[in-house]
Amino acid sequence: MKILKLKIYQETACYKKPFANKVAETYPLPPYSTVIGMFHKILQAKPGEYFPMNISVQGEYESIFSNYQNLRMYKGKEKVTAMPRNVHQLLDINLILHVQADDEIIEKIYQNIVNGVETFTLGRNEDLVRVDSIKILDKIEEIDELEEVTNTAYIPEWLARGVDGINYRLNTTYTIKDNIRQWNKVNVKYVEKSTNQNVYKAFKDEDGDYIYFYSEQMPCL
Repeated sequence: MKILKLKIYQETACYKKPFANKVAETYPLPPYSTVIGMFHKILQAKPGEYFPMNISVQGEYESIFSNYQNLRMYKGKEKVTAMPRNVHQLLDINLILHVQADDEIIEKIYQNIVNGVETFTLGRNEDLVRVDSIKILDKIEEIDELEEVTNTAYIPEWLARGVDGINYRLNTTYTIKDNIRQWNKVNVKYVEKSTNQNVYKAFKDEDGDYIYFYSEQMPCL
């Protein structure tokens, strides 16, 4: 299985938290489900089609601000009401994404990005992505214990032992039951850079960046 590494930039973005309706709160980094959704759009996946993949998310933003968006609520086909909603947005986001999947899937993601088959977004439809760097990794190194978290990241609980950070339970993939999405979730810590305690069994890529895959499935090259 190959691993693709992306460095991307977004001028603004809102990675909306579930059930945050009156105020659209954002996660500090895109959750795994949002990143998986972006890659499936890049793959031009058909409705209901799923390509297994493992994801690592890290990065930073400059600041957070709020604006207003007109929220329209519907019941059936009829508009019920409209109201202004406060939307939290991140500004100047730089992300490092690693995705692990079968070789043909990684190759297709790479080719579709390089050849620019469409405009890419991450978050809302208006949250455009600029790809600053893309590469298929030649090698990775397993690390028994990190001396320091060098980039702010989501670190799943299977990699962390009592690390200081903010707890999140993030969506990953889903199944359909009675026409309703049933989400699989993973417990993570949102860990800021320069944290240097109790992170183990991570991986380091050839550029020196760490990889924190959400699944315990071990990567191999």
